[in-house]
Amino acid sequence: MDLTELVNEMQIVELTAKTRPTAIRALAQAANLEGAGASLDDLLAAIEEREATAQTIVDEGFAIPHAIVDWDGGFRLLLGRSRAGVDYGIAGAPRVHLIALFVVGRRRQKDLHLELLAALAELLESAEFRKELTDARDTRAIEQLLRTRVGMVSEGQPRRTPKVPRINTILVRQAIELVEVVSAQALLVAVNKVASVPWEPLKAWQGRVIVITAVAGEELAIDRPDTHLFDVPHTPLTRMDRANLGLLLASSERLLSGESNVVCVTGPGGRRLDSLTVTKPESHLEAMFGGKTTKRSANIRPPVILRALSLAIELAAEGREGHAVGAMFVIGDSRQVLRHAHQLVLNPFHGFSRTLRSLLDPSLGETIKEFAHLDGAFVVQADGIVLSAGTYLVPKAASTRLPSGLGTRHQAAAAITAQTKAMAIAVSQSTGNVTVFRHGQIVLKLERATPRDG
Repeated sequence: MDLTELVNEMQIVELTAKTRPTAIRALAQAANLEGAGASLDDLLAAIEEREATAQTIVDEGFAIPHAIVDWDGGFRLLLGRSRAGVDYGIAGAPRVHLIALFVVGRRRQKDLHLELLAALAELLESAEFRKELTDARDTRAIEQLLRTRVGMVSEGQPRRTPKVPRINTILVRQAIELVEVVSAQALLVAVNKVASVPWEPLKAWQGRVIVITAVAGEELAIDRPDTHLFDVPHTPLTRMDRANLGLLLASSERLLSGESNVVCVTGPGGRRLDSLTVTKPESHLEAMFGGKTTKRSANIRPPVILRALSLAIELAAEGREGHAVGAMFVIGDSRQVLRHAHQLVLNPFHGFSRTLRSLLDPSLGETIKEFAHLDGAFVVQADGIVLSAGTYLVPKAASTRLPSGLGTRHQAAAAITAQTKAMAIAVSQSTGNVTVFRHGQIVLKLERATPRDG
């Protein structure tokens, strides 16, 4: 296999997992084969089966787990980087910093499986180069190093844009025409990487473009005005919920108004687009951020809402230590919330300074995920300061009947928001869905993609 093609198809993932099972799970989820008709559980089982028969650590600090699954596609390739290192569960072995996971569809196993192994070994055989990747600043820097390594970029020269799937170009052209027909205020494109956006038709158009990527985008020179990029983990979500999340992000930056249409282009994850939708963001925006029709709501900063929502999506997708977790964030009107609560365990946030407890600080993300396994809720002030974890809510029962299938966590979220001005974000342990409550009502539901709906 050509190394240029290998790097073009490679997705870079920043790993925070500490053990091999959780790291493999994070990479398998990022592959998003569920959106292409393959089960995550089947993929993990195939990886573990191969791991049991042959050790996948190929050199110090470097592993290549792989699997063949019942899937109609060709292959998915992900490179995970962990600065701290992953404990691979082998006594005396050093921590693994680079994990290259690839998955091959059973129909293509004969011509792709060995080719990928050989190409990866050739690309990453140098210990010095692997050290550069491990020490790189971020995923963008890792991609730059890889592209330079295979000759796609010369030192000091601009990058060459990877080939964009033809269907993406066709759909974006159709979307531009649709924007004009319905007088939409913007075109929103949700993809895994910014490199999958067909920029050629967009450069010839004068309207507003909003791009939502699931991973940090490449440092491509985008020579186009009124173009706005956001990085947010949306891969586990359904097509429409990827668009809904993008609408919230753009609206929080005042790029969209609630009254006008937005044309959204989405797909089942990865590089390929396949769906066009026309929507008005008004109802979601007022419910989430407040508006003229929103009554008795806490004045919660939009960045705080979006950060909590992002953490909830990551928890739903990743779980913790290889297991699914449920969680709840109760944001705003904290004084009243705490009148209807008590601690199940000692509060792990007690006694720390405000600066160390800010939800907006990216470094707090791993701490939040560690404490998500505690029963109870995170209580967060409207400005993003986390007051407590493991907090048991004891509000009066909500009068609103919730949809069947929602458990006690969702009942508590509905009740606490009915009795206070707070917002609650609940993560379902069983389904991975993320539900937002205000005034005792569900105002937003982000559903995890199934193999059928992507």
